[in-house]
Amino acid sequence: MTPKVAIIVLSWNGKDDTFECLKSLGEVVYPNFWTILVDNGSTDGTAEAVRSAFSDVEVIETGQNLGFAGGNNIGIRRSLDSGADAVLLLNNDTVVAPEFLSPLVKVLYRSDDIAAVNPLIYYYDQPDVIWSAGGEIDRRTGIAYQRYLDIKDVGQFRGETAVDYGVGAALLICREAIEKVGLLDPDYFLYYEESDWCFRARDAGYKTIFTPESKIWHKVSRGFEGRSAAQLYYFCRNRLYFLKKRRVKSSRLLRIVLSDFSRMAASMAVHGDVRSSRAVLRGVADFYLGRMGK
Repeated sequence: MTPKVAIIVLSWNGKDDTFECLKSLGEVVYPNFWTILVDNGSTDGTAEAVRSAFSDVEVIETGQNLGFAGGNNIGIRRSLDSGADAVLLLNNDTVVAPEFLSPLVKVLYRSDDIAAVNPLIYYYDQPDVIWSAGGEIDRRTGIAYQRYLDIKDVGQFRGETAVDYGVGAALLICREAIEKVGLLDPDYFLYYEESDWCFRARDAGYKTIFTPESKIWHKVSRGFEGRSAAQLYYFCRNRLYFLKKRRVKSSRLLRIVLSDFSRMAASMAVHGDVRSSRAVLRGVADFYLGRMGK
């Protein structure tokens, strides 16, 4: 029997991007899936517009921005209650190839110890340049790396690879792993929640796999410099939180703060970006004060 897949598209405004994503899902050739749009408190009329234009898409409105984890958790619960064998987390600013889902499902069900599968993700505006081929994390520093970032695809992939984590922009997860590992941790709100989940799955005996046979395109900017102050805040705070959950010693966390974040904040201030500098320092302070979530 073909596994039943629920595709969860999380939106927070970006109506035009959401429409393009849903249109690409309408071309998917996999025979047993349905789409759930979880609207995370959009103010641009996304939910109403999707209901009008895509009658086959189930729409759930959260009424507020619950973050990546909170919004997706609502979709995951709904999917499992509706009998999904697997759920696919998918950013609303992505476009998928018609054949993208079948290779993900094939890999996911190849072995009982596979929890999640990541596709090959390209930049939307540079369709042959790689944004992610799965993720790796430095266990000592908590720095997350997306494999093959900014490298042109010249056919260098020869098969599937086990990775530390699957990028949440497009991640297929099996029902059994969710039931064993649990949902995403909402304390992150934004960033590192998929890394945390994949490491928890590893603790439970599962693997996360990257496959180049599945392809999608992501509307994302290059480089760390383009990130907003809010994004910097969550990256810094949640990196420390991730390490704490991985039982990294407090002395190691303090060295990271002094060596990485203090220098980062100082450099930003010197170059006139006081807002970003403050965001970094606030992220560190809120971590130590236990201020998590949004």
